[in-house]
Order: sequence, then C-alpha cells, then structure tokens
Amino acid sequence: MNSLKRHFEALLWNSRFIVLLAVVSSVLTGLELFILASLDSARALTSVFTALNPGMTSDVKQALLAENLTRFIAVIDGYLLGAFMLIFGFGLYELFVSDLEAAREITSSGRLLVIKSLDDLKERLGKVILLIMIVELFKDAVKLKSNEPIDLLYVGASIALIALGLYLTHAPDSEKKHQPAGATSGANNMAS
Repeated sequence: MNSLKRHFEALLWNSRFIVLLAVVSSVLTGLELFILASLDSARALTSVFTALNPGMTSDVKQALLAENLTRFIAVIDGYLLGAFMLIFGFGLYELFVSDLEAAREITSSGRLLVIKSLDDLKERLGKVILLIMIVELFKDAVKLKSNEPIDLLYVGASIALIALGLYLTHAPDSEKKHQPAGATSGANNMAS
C-alpha cells in the first residue's frame, strides 16, 4: 500500500510538467508579438520619412503623422503584450517546474522576476495590464473628436482613475521599501 501511495504521489507531482505547454506557447506568443511590433515600428518609421517629402501638402502630412502616432501607440501596446506573455511564461515555469538557472547566472539577485507565489505573478501581470490600459486610453484619446464638453470630462475622469490605479499598485511597494527591516516581522508576531 505504501508503494502504491508513493507511486501515485510521484505521478501526481510529475503532472505539473503539463504547465510546459503553457510556458512554451506563452514564450512563443511573446516572441511573435515582439516581431510583429518591430515590423509595425519599421513600417511607421518608413511612413514618417515619407511625410518629410517637400512636395506633400500640409493636410496630407498632418493625416499621415496622426496615423503614425496611432501606429506607434499600437507598437507600444504590442511590446507590452509581448512582455506580458514572457512574464507569464517565465512565472509559470518558475512556480511549477524550476528556477531559471540561466537567469540566476546572469542576474545578481539570482532570480529574474522574483516570483515566489501566484500572488507575485498576478501582481506583476496586473501592473503590465494597467500599462496596456493606459496606452489604449492614450490611443483612444488621440483619436477622440470632442463634440461635447462631456467627452473631455470622460477623458479626464479616465485619466484620473488610471492615475489612482497606478498609485494603488505602487503604494504597497513604497510602504515595503520605507518600512524598517524588523517592522514586518514584529507586526506578524503581534498578529499571531
């Protein structure tokens, strides 16, 4: 019976390697997003140089530059989404399979992302999602034709909410940095 239990637990433990499917597909998707964003960036840069043509009318130049601004914002979005996929893939690997030895050799801290739990992974991914939302809002604000004063109020409220979100996501980090070294352990001892 003990042998059966040991074999079952080994099988159960080794089933964690199924996460490698998510790791590989996340990293490949991240790489693909970086390549696509780089290609879009090259196209936008080419278009910017086209706008420098002295024979082009100012209206066409303005339209071309506005279109390129939207393209560059989309490029930033693509890079952020690629980073999101890489962080997700690396985090899953470190949580379920093993520490990244190559990262340990390169970084002084020994860990690339310092992901110790699912909460750490969620926190990092949440910050990247917030950055993507900021870029999307900026892209929409650039295209916005304000027909009514309420439209500007909506944009201002959106910016204020995102600023609040940024403040709230960074507030715990700054509290941790400014706390004395023994403050957290003392507080934990008092709670128990």
